[in-house]
Amino acid sequence: MRKGKPNDPERRSRILRAALEVIASDGVHAASYRRIAAQADVPLGSTTYYFADLETLIVSAFETLRYGLEPRYAAPLRGARTDADVVDALVAATCGSTAPRPADIRLYEEMHLYGARSPRVADLLRDLQEESLVILRRSLSDGAARAVDALMWGWWSYRALHADKPLDEGMVRDAYCALVEFSTVDSAAREVRSRN
Repeated sequence: MRKGKPNDPERRSRILRAALEVIASDGVHAASYRRIAAQADVPLGSTTYYFADLETLIVSAFETLRYGLEPRYAAPLRGARTDADVVDALVAATCGSTAPRPADIRLYEEMHLYGARSPRVADLLRDLQEESLVILRRSLSDGAARAVDALMWGWWSYRALHADKPLDEGMVRDAYCALVEFSTVDSAAREVRSRN
């Protein structure tokens, strides 16, 4: 520190980005203070200064992923006005212009795997899923929203394992159209039941 100011005010952010780069490249099991510090090009002591333990560093890095989902996924769905708009936004988020890159998908996969062992990451995953469902429920019934959420995560996983076999956009569109149609029928049926 010089005159009470940190030498590098962006250091914490660089450490978090470096942690995600290490995890995307080699998995959570490869993330160590030393490896992350080297990737961030910071002294080893900086990682322990900002993050008291490695678990906190990993969880904090995963928490930054939620902010990347907002423009890619939530914003287009918020702007959807018709069923066709909803389907277009879902297709784009699955295999089109707003779909995650392979490195992003690897991070989501690593987060899911780590969540099986880390209650803190499991809580983060539940929060992410609930945020996703809140957005989806604006246009879909609860059942259809849950099906869409599960299907999209499944297709992202497929993409991670089958980079040489891209998803058929027509098939993806047909599946989402069917779920949107189911949602309309499901909502109408619920309304009829509530009147009786």
